Amino acid sequence: MKNFKYIVLMSSLLLFTFKSFGQFPLQFGDGVITHSPISYTTTGTNHPVIRVVRTANTTSAPLGSNWNAPPKPLNGFYNNWTANNLGPVFGITIDQNANPNVYVSSTQIYINTNLNKRKVWRLNGSTGAHSLVYDFNNPSGTGINESPKSLGNVKYFRINTTENIYVSDWQSGEIKRLTGNSTTALLWSNQAGFNPKFGKQNDDQTEMPYGIAVRQISASQIKLYYSKISTNSNSTSLGGYGNNEIYSVDINPSNGDFVIGTETIASTPNINLTPRSWGGYSGGTSYNCSVLPVISDIAFTNDSKKMLVGQQPWGGFGILAAHNSKVIEFENLPFLSNLWINTTNLFPSGQNVALSGTCAIVQNYNAVGGVSYSDNKLRQNSVIECDKSIYFSSDYLSVGTGNFVYGVQGMTSTGGTISNSIWIDADDNLNWYDKTCLGDVEIYKKPQVCNPCECGSWGSIGLNDNTNWWVNNVAPQPPTPTLSFNQGTSTGVLFPKYNCNGNCDATFAYNITSANGLSTSLVGSNSLDLSQTAIKNLPCGSYSINITPTCGNIKCPPVRIPLVIVCPPVCDDCKGNATVTANGNPTLNNGFVNANFTINNSIPVAEVRVLVEEFRVTSANNNENCLLCKNPPKTWGSIQAATLGALSPTFSNLLTTDNREAVFNNGGIIAMPSNLALTLALPQTTKLDCCNLKVAICLKITIRDVYCCEKEILKCFSFDLK
Repeated sequence: MKNFKYIVLMSSLLLFTFKSFGQFPLQFGDGVITHSPISYTTTGTNHPVIRVVRTANTTSAPLGSNWNAPPKPLNGFYNNWTANNLGPVFGITIDQNANPNVYVSSTQIYINTNLNKRKVWRLNGSTGAHSLVYDFNNPSGTGINESPKSLGNVKYFRINTTENIYVSDWQSGEIKRLTGNSTTALLWSNQAGFNPKFGKQNDDQTEMPYGIAVRQISASQIKLYYSKISTNSNSTSLGGYGNNEIYSVDINPSNGDFVIGTETIASTPNINLTPRSWGGYSGGTSYNCSVLPVISDIAFTNDSKKMLVGQQPWGGFGILAAHNSKVIEFENLPFLSNLWINTTNLFPSGQNVALSGTCAIVQNYNAVGGVSYSDNKLRQNSVIECDKSIYFSSDYLSVGTGNFVYGVQGMTSTGGTISNSIWIDADDNLNWYDKTCLGDVEIYKKPQVCNPCECGSWGSIGLNDNTNWWVNNVAPQPPTPTLSFNQGTSTGVLFPKYNCNGNCDATFAYNITSANGLSTSLVGSNSLDLSQTAIKNLPCGSYSINITPTCGNIKCPPVRIPLVIVCPPVCDDCKGNATVTANGNPTLNNGFVNANFTINNSIPVAEVRVLVEEFRVTSANNNENCLLCKNPPKTWGSIQAATLGALSPTFSNLLTTDNREAVFNNGGIIAMPSNLALTLALPQTTKLDCCNLKVAICLKITIRDVYCCEKEILKCFSFDLK
């Protein structure tokens, strides 16, 4: 609702102030705001739609009145930030470069905006130059897509080297994901999007996301939050165009992709942001108590425990009205649950508004939808303190001749009143209403400035499945047991847990040091495999496995785990009594001989080997014709079957294989005494009565104890073969 008599004055003021200010690069605490192109349908295409407000230094800002005295500069802009170049824009996000770039998304909420451009733009963080990031100019469809609809809000988030821009899209009802390079002006790539179903089994074509925000709980737990709006305005009890519900979906911590199937409502019962039915205005039109609020912006504190939500009043789907919307803060209690509880911090927006007819007084419910936490303390010069203040876009800060203040409010994060908040007019023009022209606000901040990733404390180290192998009871070096392995037999996996201070997870580096201080790096990430070659090949002796956690860029105190590599003693004087006793005479059975022995040793046995040392066949009458030359050697005493107690050697028992040795080793201790059973193959005979063959067999049985000492025992026997 604007007064025509001020148009000429406003135009002359704009011509005077329409110039480029050196507003980039942004300083910590500076804000970016979006604004409707005034008189967009006539001469307004050359007016700025984006401005920078210097909220880094608010030392001179008064409370409860417009801030227009130095050191506050005029709300700055570059000459290319016009509706003619960018179209109408609402959503704002800022990347993480040294000179941060600003991104804005197209909107349809402003009156008299001839939509539609469905684009995301980048404003160069050094020069202010604009370049296209992506154009979502999809064709019209059916149902929800009968006519082109704009984009909602936009959020930048970088994971490792992958840069993501998330965009809520009213045309498709999806949340789009773009990936690209913020240092170039090249178009970004459109990745697979996410289609919210808002808790329903099937997609509802009347519902779509609007306000979005990324919540990083830790380096391994990231969620995207989004509000629900609807084309259905039939039920004011449900909040009209939006149920004022907030949902979340998990984000892949390695690249930022959506984790399908993780959609969850953010509060049970639902977050209720629907105020009473008060009236409002949009472009001179009274909505007579029918203005419906939607959630257009969401922000999180650095520790991810609190959520700031901004509403926006609509007089129709995607049409900005005025009044009847608010700013409210929630806290996640208990932390990491889906329950969000109202905090006691109050953020009244704008003045009380007395409306005629049946409508009540709007009690400071004049929010326009943009919200942002700031790390800069209010009314100080670049003093950083985490989430110390907030800024939000607001109608009706002050109304009076030559004093129409519509723009942004700044307030301490503990809340306050309109009289103790900072007022910043959006276009530095106090002779003109900006009702239904205000947009989003985003404050430039870096989480690591006030919530750095710093060293914390050790939690535990798990060995294989034991997650509590030790717990940090004594700082800085927790008690640890000693690892001990025989040389070449190291096995198992270590799982370290270290608790960094801040919104981050620890990474780990591993090395091993010997008694003389020599160090060797080990291969590992979030775990350490003890069977790797660098450990298996260690000489006998004492070592330390060192696990060094890193939080952010800071190396933290390591933990040292003692390791002993055990070697057997020198076997010059092996002790222990090893015996092999025959259990009866060998027996012949259809071309095979079966032999049984009992093996025993006074020292624990690690391995037993049985070798056919000698196999001899002779004729009693020295008649060579009694020996069949067709007998292959593999039929002359090859081992066809063998067992040592319950152990079996690994070899084939087929006659096509010449097995001369059986090795019994279970990787541990072989129970003693134990029965050795062997089946040996015999050569064929001529079947002549005059032929009498004799067979002599010698078996060398080697018994190896746990100290690597070996005893060799030869057992020989002979028999007639007919």
